[in-house]
Amino acid sequence: MRIAAGRLFAFFSFDVGYEIDLDRLRRELPEGVRASMSGRKIAPAHVQYSSPPLVVPLEDRDVMLIERPVRSTVSLRVHEFGAVTTVFGMPFDGVELASLPGITAALATGAGLETQARDVLRQAFPRIAPAVSRPQLDGSGLVEDYFVVQVARFEPPIAAEALLAEYREVLARAVHCETALLSASETDDVLRTAVVYTPDDLVVTDWNVALISDQDYEEALNVLELLNVQLLELRFLDGMLDRRINSLYEHVGRGRRTFALSRTVVRVRELSELRLDTATLRERLTNALKLVGDLYLTKIYARTAARLHLDEWQRSVDGKLELIQKISDVFADRAATARAELLEIAIILLIVIEIVLAFVR
Repeated sequence: MRIAAGRLFAFFSFDVGYEIDLDRLRRELPEGVRASMSGRKIAPAHVQYSSPPLVVPLEDRDVMLIERPVRSTVSLRVHEFGAVTTVFGMPFDGVELASLPGITAALATGAGLETQARDVLRQAFPRIAPAVSRPQLDGSGLVEDYFVVQVARFEPPIAAEALLAEYREVLARAVHCETALLSASETDDVLRTAVVYTPDDLVVTDWNVALISDQDYEEALNVLELLNVQLLELRFLDGMLDRRINSLYEHVGRGRRTFALSRTVVRVRELSELRLDTATLRERLTNALKLVGDLYLTKIYARTAARLHLDEWQRSVDGKLELIQKISDVFADRAATARAELLEIAIILLIVIEIVLAFVR
C-alpha cells in the first residue's frame, strides 16, 4: 500500500504581537485573501470564522525535507489575535504506507523546517509590522508546529473503513510519530480521533500529525491550523502569566511601605490591564471558529482539541488570572491602607501647625 497522490503540509505558528489589523494589512498586501469555511461537508451546520485569517501567498521555494530538497508552496496565515502561521505545502507521492511512521517521527524531531519557517516570517515581517499592535517578532521564542499528510489516492485503491481496519496499527504509529510497535490498547486510544464521513474519506489526528485521506481537504486543514494557533496562544499566555506572577511575588514579599502609594497604584492599574488583555485574547481564541452541529468539522475540532489538551491549557490560564486577581486585591488593600495612613498623618500635621501658630500669636 502506497500513497499514489498526496501532499504534505507543515504549519509553524508564531506569536508576533497583541493584535493585527487585518483590514489595514489587506490594503498593504492586496494579494492576501480572507480564508473561508464553505464546503460540501459542513451544510447545514453553521460553521464560520468570527474573523477570518488573511492568507498571503509567497513565492515557492526549495526546502529541506528530511535531508532532501523539495519544491514547496509557501504562504502566511495571519490571525487578528497576533498569530502568524507559515505554511509549507509539498508533494508527497509514491510514499509507502509502511514507511510513514518513520517519516513523521523524523518530522516531529527535526528542526530544519522550523528554521526555514522562521526565515520566511523574518523576511515577510517588515510588510506585516505596520498592522501589528505591540509587535514582537520573537514571541518569547515559542513556536507550534503541526504536520498534515493529505492523501488524494492510495494504490491500490481502498475504502476508508477498510483502510482503518486493515492498517490501523500503521496509521496509529504514523500520527503518533512512533517507529516502535504500539500495544492494542494504545492503538485504539490513538485512533479514537478517527472521523469517517463518507465511504471515501478518513481523518485521523493526534498531538502533532494528522492524516487526511480525502480530495476535498481544505476545510479540515483550516481547522487543524486554527487549533495549532490556539495551542500556541494559550502556551504564550500561560508563560507570560507565570513570569508576571513570579515578579509579583517578589513585590508582595517586600512588605508594605507607607510612602510608596504611587507605585502601588500603578501596579494595581497594570494588573487590571493585564487581566483585561489576557481575558480579551482568550475570548477571541475560544470564539475564533463558530461550530454548530455534530458534523464533520465539529468532530475533527472537538477530538483534536482534546488530544492537544486545550481545555487543560485554558484552565491553567484561568487559574493564573484568578491568582493575579487575588494579588491585585492585596495591592489594592495596601493602597487603601496607605491612603488612610497618609490622611491621618496630614490631619496630625495640620493640628500641630494650628498649635504652633497659636503659640506664635
